[in-house]
Amino acid sequence: MRTLTYTETRTRTETVIDQFDIFLRYAGIGESARERIFKGVSNRWFSAIGVYLLDGGGLRVLEAEVAVDWTMHADLARLSPTVRTDLPGWEKGAAPEISVIGHRFGRIAQETRSDPHYWVRWASGIRADEARYHSLCREVGVSPRSGLPAWASTPSTLSYTLQDLHEVSAVMRKT
Repeated sequence: MRTLTYTETRTRTETVIDQFDIFLRYAGIGESARERIFKGVSNRWFSAIGVYLLDGGGLRVLEAEVAVDWTMHADLARLSPTVRTDLPGWEKGAAPEISVIGHRFGRIAQETRSDPHYWVRWASGIRADEARYHSLCREVGVSPRSGLPAWASTPSTLSYTLQDLHEVSAVMRKT
């Protein structure tokens, strides 16, 4: 008697980058914006990506964020260069926490008929080099130092660290 099982293993870096792409897709960010953001994540220019919804007055009412600690990632990639993405709870390459936050945000955006907006947090090395920062802003299609709308009221926060990718965290904020 033989039992065959299917195991999907990917590099840790591919898996981390995929979490951002999947999150943005679930959240309702369009393909062209996702491609530009994907370029920034895969080049490690960004340390976090956030999506948010506004109320009728232009104030934030919901925000979801995925962040990566690239220094921790480098250390973990040396110790554990591959990750199994067929673990319990993983759905189509997405860690359970990414699926939950991405789907929840996307569902609320659809229910409220709100267009999702996004922001990026640049890695510290990029922020330290003003000329490179401005050049990369043009390349990925974001406005330099544009800031975010104020919150409608003080948000509550739920934070998660991805169980199988400790260098990645996810946060949801809601008023």
